Amino acid sequence: MYTYNSFEIAGVFTLLRPIFVTFIVANFFLLLIITVPQLKIKAESLSVIGLSIVSVIASSQLLYYDAIIVDELGLGGDEMTTYMFLIILIFSIINPIIFFLLSKKGKIIS
Repeated sequence: MYTYNSFEIAGVFTLLRPIFVTFIVANFFLLLIITVPQLKIKAESLSVIGLSIVSVIASSQLLYYDAIIVDELGLGGDEMTTYMFLIILIFSIINPIIFFLLSKKGKIIS
């Protein structure tokens, strides 16, 4: 039915999964930057909060549009994208908390 077979796997629309994975990887790298002592100097509060907010907003819109596409195509919903969104949400909440806890202790020079 589609040009590429990778859009659908077992009746589930999977085209947007790589974008969710990209957000997860970006949030994980942000967590590493916050926690690794050599990279802490490069992290600023505005960038940590901004990247966390942008990733939550963009991934929630992506999840919403994924649901619309799935509904219009008559395919089954993808549980994996919902779980990936929840992982992004958890990373985006934890990253600023860890950043401010470490900076409160005086371990981050900004």
